[in-house]
Amino acid sequence: MLNLINYFFKAKWSVKPPKKNKFVLVDGNYNPFIKYIDKKKFTVLYRRGEEINLYIIFKCFLKLKLSTLDYCSEYIKHVSPKLILTAFDYHVIFYKLSQRTGIKTLMIQKGARTNAKGTINKSNKYFPKNSKNLFYVDYVLLFNKSVKKFYSQKISGKFFEIGSFENNFKKHNFSQEKNEVIFISNYSPNKKDKCENEDVVAFHLNELARKNNLMFNILPRFRKNPTILNLEKSYYEKVLKTNFKFIVNSNKSSYEIVENYRFIFSTYSTLAIECLAKGSRVGFIMIKSKKNPVYDFRFGSFEGLRQKGLFWTTLSRVNVREINRVFNFVTKTSYNSWIKKTKYYKEKTMKFDYKNKTFKEIIKKL
Repeated sequence: MLNLINYFFKAKWSVKPPKKNKFVLVDGNYNPFIKYIDKKKFTVLYRRGEEINLYIIFKCFLKLKLSTLDYCSEYIKHVSPKLILTAFDYHVIFYKLSQRTGIKTLMIQKGARTNAKGTINKSNKYFPKNSKNLFYVDYVLLFNKSVKKFYSQKISGKFFEIGSFENNFKKHNFSQEKNEVIFISNYSPNKKDKCENEDVVAFHLNELARKNNLMFNILPRFRKNPTILNLEKSYYEKVLKTNFKFIVNSNKSSYEIVENYRFIFSTYSTLAIECLAKGSRVGFIMIKSKKNPVYDFRFGSFEGLRQKGLFWTTLSRVNVREINRVFNFVTKTSYNSWIKKTKYYKEKTMKFDYKNKTFKEIIKKL
């Protein structure tokens, strides 16, 4: 009730009844499903207070049912869709909608899960002891077996390992790769834990790239925010001077940018894991203090992989030999050998369901 009151004063008010439609999208911040379904077939149920429908509020008021769940259920019942979808997998209310409305639900995994993040480290808050009896989602589309195991213990439904939904849109185009290095930045202007040693990793990668006659590029985190972008560039210029290229093309997606580079590096990044899933050469070099909560974001942490492997390393202090080892494996291993040696780790961390065949089959059956 309190959430509804807060939203009431901040949100845009809609007087007309919601449009009846084939699909309801819960949370209008992100809709990757329009790749396969006409946008006009969606009615959006805004979850963050962007818009409140007064017609639905009035119906809830008449029934004396005024919780957020009551509002969502009444909204969906009015629209009467074939399917309720969301691109976010960590909202408890969504887990209740199928049983509450009698309409099938589908959710996909938005980002990589770690032991220090959201639904995982706060699982007692999100999931009560009997949550598997309380929560049900008809179709749950996830990155890998480890995430599937976690959710299947918390909610009921049908589970599928598909990798990243948006990453599955197309294959990597290896023919357009430049023989260069790109580093995916995790810079943050106000979170020192995220930023810890990002510049140090960039410095050592730049040195190794230069020694191997490879151009060094950085994909900034804040490409589309000019104010923070300048801060981010200054952060790296302090250690790299001008010996790097900052990729600031805001007209292309991150996927479109990174596929232009043969060697991809990151401290930790869902984007980097997505590239790995497509067969790209990717290295993960993290240097964070063990007290830093971001330390648990390391590659393969949630999947139970060791702290060091063929193409990744997790350090609490600089180890030049280790950094060299990872760099050399990524840049000097033959492609056939790379595919063979990384296959197990790709399967472990992220599947690749090209063109989202699993999703399309579900929609086809409905």
